[in-house]
Amino acid sequence: MIQTRLNLGKVIGSAVVLCTFIVGWELLSRLITATGSYDEPLVPGWEYLWSNSLLRMADYWPGGLGVGSPMTGDPPTYTAAFLALAKASLVTIARVLAGVVLGVVVGTALGLLVSMSRLASTLVAPTVHIMRMAPFLAMIPLFNLWFGASLFGIILFIAYGVAVIMFIGALNAVGNLPSVYAQRARVSGAGWWQTYQSVILPAILPELRATFMMSLGLAWSLVVAGELLGAQEGLGVIVTYALQFAYTGRVIIIAFLLLIYAAIFFALAEYVSRRVLAWHRE
Repeated sequence: MIQTRLNLGKVIGSAVVLCTFIVGWELLSRLITATGSYDEPLVPGWEYLWSNSLLRMADYWPGGLGVGSPMTGDPPTYTAAFLALAKASLVTIARVLAGVVLGVVVGTALGLLVSMSRLASTLVAPTVHIMRMAPFLAMIPLFNLWFGASLFGIILFIAYGVAVIMFIGALNAVGNLPSVYAQRARVSGAGWWQTYQSVILPAILPELRATFMMSLGLAWSLVVAGELLGAQEGLGVIVTYALQFAYTGRVIIIAFLLLIYAAIFFALAEYVSRRVLAWHRE
């Protein structure tokens, strides 16, 4: 009964916050009437976002599936707008998924390797620690120079950021484990590989979960940053074009989409991780 009331309170609280945001944004759009160089309101209201900014997303639809494109002289339609957003979203989501998977695997593996090998600790750890000191956004020009604004380059950039976070998380998680775990495993006759596979890796999963959630949020920032520099497809490309012409409403729509996608990813990761780590409560 108490839990039900708490859940109801959370739902009501979330609804109040959402309504406050919607009303507050509309009031702000009416108070701030300044426009950009192309008469785009700097704070567009909800009606403008729906009737103009969202509709003009059709400009990014190249045509196909029986839906015309403004690029070829057809009038903009909401169907073309939603198709353009869906196509760009799929590209961006695919980049995030690939980058996160690659980064998690590489970063966690390097963290475990450094924790179990003095040689790896001497050779790998200093390099990674130096790399993590560099701001991620400062690395974009280098990745763009090395790999170009290609699908592969952007995935590697995301994987780089995620791997650095996961490396530090894995290293700290192993260091925070009570030494008695490994000692009991070795007393029982387990080798180093068996100890890490059967004892240490399962024991650090709860702590790695928090690191993974943090790296997942970082991945959405990195993919947009990577797409802003010369990519040909993706949500970041729409933002680039919109910023060039001061189309504030289009930037806001993409920002809302990214928030929704990030929230969905967080919810899925939260659900899966809780199921995987259900034993940890005991």
